[in-house]
Parts: sequence; C-alpha cells; structure tokens
Amino acid sequence: MKRTKEEALVTKQSLLSAALKVFSKKGYSATRLEDIALEAGVTRGAIYHHFGGKEALFRELVTERSTGVNQLAENIVNEGGSPATILRRLLVRTFEYAEEDEDYRAMLEIATEKVEFTNDLEDFARQNIRGRRALIRFLTNLVREGIKTGEFRADLPVKDAAITVAGFLNGVGLLWVQDPDSFSIRRRSEAMVDVMMGGLLA
Repeated sequence: MKRTKEEALVTKQSLLSAALKVFSKKGYSATRLEDIALEAGVTRGAIYHHFGGKEALFRELVTERSTGVNQLAENIVNEGGSPATILRRLLVRTFEYAEEDEDYRAMLEIATEKVEFTNDLEDFARQNIRGRRALIRFLTNLVREGIKTGEFRADLPVKDAAITVAGFLNGVGLLWVQDPDSFSIRRRSEAMVDVMMGGLLA
C-alpha cells in the first residue's frame, strides 16, 4: 500500500511538471490532455484519475507552484519587525523569488499571458479574485499598523495605500513577466521598492 501511494504521488508530480511544460508552450486553451499525458509518459486516464480534468489540473498546478512564494511570505511575516520593515522585505524578496525560481516564473507567465478565461476557468478566476482581496486586506492592516507606529504618513488613506502597493507588486511583476529581457527584477528589486516606499514613509 505504501509503495502504491508513493507511486501515485510520483505520477501526480510528473503530470504537474508535464502540464507546466505543455501549458508554457501551447497556452491553456490549445493544450489537450493527450499532450500532457504524452509529455508525462502516461495515459490520459491518469490525468482524470488524479485531477478529474484539465481545469482542475491547471488550478492545482497554479496552487502547487505558488506554495514556495506563499511560504516565503509567511516566513517574512513570522520574522517580525516593524510594519515598514515587513513590507519592504516582503516586496523585495517576492521580486527576487520570481526570478530565482524557474517553475514559479513559468507559472506566472502562463497565468498572465497564456490563459484565455473561458467558462471552464470560472473557478480559477474566482480563486484569483479571492487571492487579490486577501492580499489587499493584509496590506490594509499592515499600512494601518504602520500609521499607528508613526512609520507611515499619518495622512495616508489606508485602503488606497494598500491598493497602490498591491498594484505596484502585480504591475512590476507583469512588466517583467511580459519582457524579462528588459530588466532584472531581482537586481532592481531594492531600488524599485525604495521608490515605492518613499510615498508611504513619514
């Protein structure tokens, strides 16, 4: 039984890796389950067994390949520090991680450039919205705390500031994903974040 579970896990990871490669090449809509199965060296039935279909496989791929950056963010918060320190560290390290982790970078490119939001991706679209709202709630609390501690400007409109930070994070990331040869998001991370932080700090 143990061996069977281990084999199933290996097959599932193989399918996720294969899906990442095929989605990167063809995009979501043009990818067929047969393409992924062929890349993984298994039958199409294995995909149905482990995921149920293409949309569920895609959602799990995005979730699984985002685990690292989510863990990074959790670790940064747990490291502690003032609100400004946490925010700066979070932004800088997220940008650095995007360039350092090839699978995460590929997943970002697929999710932003190679997905057409058809009806079968409604759940994925809702998942994205929930994620963005959670990010803005977190940033809102962080900005509010920073104002209380005197690090951030007292006249900051809290929600607007949080939305602006989220827009900066996603916007710079999108610019880089669309044209990674134009600049290194890792090397420029600290300078870009300091420019943005300048508008928040007291």
